Amino acid sequence: MDRGFVLLGLLLAAAHRRRLEVLADDYWAEVGMNETEFGPLRRSPQVAPTEQRLRGAPRTWGVPHDPNAALLGGVAGHAGVFSTAADLATFAEHLLAGDRWLAESLRPQIAIEAGRSRGLCWIVTDAGVAYHHGYTGTSLYLAPATGRYLALLTNAVYHGFSASRLTPLRDLALALLEQDG
Repeated sequence: MDRGFVLLGLLLAAAHRRRLEVLADDYWAEVGMNETEFGPLRRSPQVAPTEQRLRGAPRTWGVPHDPNAALLGGVAGHAGVFSTAADLATFAEHLLAGDRWLAESLRPQIAIEAGRSRGLCWIVTDAGVAYHHGYTGTSLYLAPATGRYLALLTNAVYHGFSASRLTPLRDLALALLEQDG
């Protein structure tokens, strides 16, 4: 999946003859996401440190974890974006307010497990909730039928990566959004 978004980012930049981070900045400004940007970010109290890649070394801070994004200078179609809960809420509200891309992107493309399919960048449940999560666990869940959403900002790699740490959070988020009303 990442390769497709890496290629999409490269194609967008080539087609518009502008760097991906410039295209993204324009989009985020149009939507009202004023605290979202590609890294690297300066170390500050507003930026959480994440993993310690080498014992005794400092934790990474404000840089993407993905090695492919690192090779692309930290700006890639699949990784390297840093945001806030408020900006993710703005994005979710924009999508749920009738963004024309959302309906098509939620259409199931292929079943991945019982009750879940892959849409275009989203995992879609049979109950109609869609979600996307990043490597550190930061996730966005959307329930278009009810207009509800949940933005989850986590730091699941602080003590080393383990995908199993994210499963209870994912299950709770889905349970909350799949409830009626």
